[in-house]
Amino acid sequence: MQLLTADHVFLDRRFAPGCAVLIGDDGRIAGVGPVAELEMLPEAAGATRRDFPGHALLPGCINSHTHSFQVLLRGNGDNARNFRDWVDGHLYPLVERLDERAIAAAALLAYAEMALSGTTTVGEFFYVHHGRNGSGGGNRHAEAVIDSARRLGIRIALLRTMYDLGSKPGQASFRESVDDAAANTRALHEACAGDDLVAVRPAPHSLHGASEPMIRAAAEIAGEIGAPFHIHLAEQEGDLPFALEKYGVSPLRALDRMGALSELTAIVHGIWLDEGERQLLADRGGALVYNPLTNMALGDGVARIPDLLKRGVSVALGTDANNRLNLFDEMRAVEYLQRVTALEMGIVPGAAPASRGSALPLFELGSQCGARALGIESGRLEPGLWGDVIAISLDDPSLWPGAFTGGDDLLNAVVYSMVAQTAVRHSWVAGRPLVVDGRLANLTLDEIREELERALA
Repeated sequence: MQLLTADHVFLDRRFAPGCAVLIGDDGRIAGVGPVAELEMLPEAAGATRRDFPGHALLPGCINSHTHSFQVLLRGNGDNARNFRDWVDGHLYPLVERLDERAIAAAALLAYAEMALSGTTTVGEFFYVHHGRNGSGGGNRHAEAVIDSARRLGIRIALLRTMYDLGSKPGQASFRESVDDAAANTRALHEACAGDDLVAVRPAPHSLHGASEPMIRAAAEIAGEIGAPFHIHLAEQEGDLPFALEKYGVSPLRALDRMGALSELTAIVHGIWLDEGERQLLADRGGALVYNPLTNMALGDGVARIPDLLKRGVSVALGTDANNRLNLFDEMRAVEYLQRVTALEMGIVPGAAPASRGSALPLFELGSQCGARALGIESGRLEPGLWGDVIAISLDDPSLWPGAFTGGDDLLNAVVYSMVAQTAVRHSWVAGRPLVVDGRLANLTLDEIREELERALA
């Protein structure tokens, strides 16, 4: 049992002074509130008290969509001519060179950077099932990624991709039959069922990567395990004519006709949804996972986030291609993209209910909305949820002067100006240390670099 105290604690959607978080030995939050009240709880007897003066405690960020191996494209694919050139000229050639060691080392690098900037949960949309010369296969590569997350101590939702279409050489690393993909996904889910820090979710890749039988199989598995499935949808403008030619309707309507659009559906990107589709997503209770910085980098477009929020769609955030691995960067990018599009300010806070004019809705996109998209009991500091917590230093100048007054001023500073790599000083996942004094608790960066260099040699 641990009692974490700080100058401010984010609870009930605001920063409150003089509070603490009590985390049980099971890794779940046992209580949140004023320090004196928590100390009086019977379960707090004998708890180890850890005081963090000059800090604020928040729920850890949840990165709901990432392809960790793509961190290896840094310095290589940044100036492709267009999306197709990026895929054919950079992504696929990388995939054809990957083996298990490189996949695992890339995951270590990506997850380490995420942890150091405040992420405690990663949603890994993983599809490189076969390596060079057909090596790997089954769940071997996915298990290597999960092992990297375990070594670091970060929580992972492995979004196991189900992919059966495409004839390009690079796609050979992804493809499986419907039966094999379903069997492998179920097997991985069962193998990880006893691990509190690992969840497995089905993820049919997209309309162009997964057939209708594959998508239906993924939806069936999601129903069996009672958790969301993820699918890329309406990312590029060209996805619209593709869906019309193949299915006779727009992308989201195609998914709906398959019977695969429900409260267990999380679509990734959703940039080119028309107004009717945005309402359809809301009506079916589905979620959206948005990746603004990657969408900017790839020239995808800007999703209609304010409209989706007004319709009641839950929107989570991801770093996707991983040029940057900081959820706070993604939060502010959501708002700034809307500002340059609408030529106004305060767009997302103004669109979301009960925002009180603060950056609250943006912060929730990267925390509790991510928990909903991944089916994880986290994202808020509330009793019963996992003790996934970050501590930020109020002495970091990127938080001044908001840190002086607390409340909405502090939250606005966290979202709009904080340099997370220096301000995040500590973090815990299920009460276990992930970052201590600004350093990884379980591995060093030197160790990660050595593994990466050996894997890429």
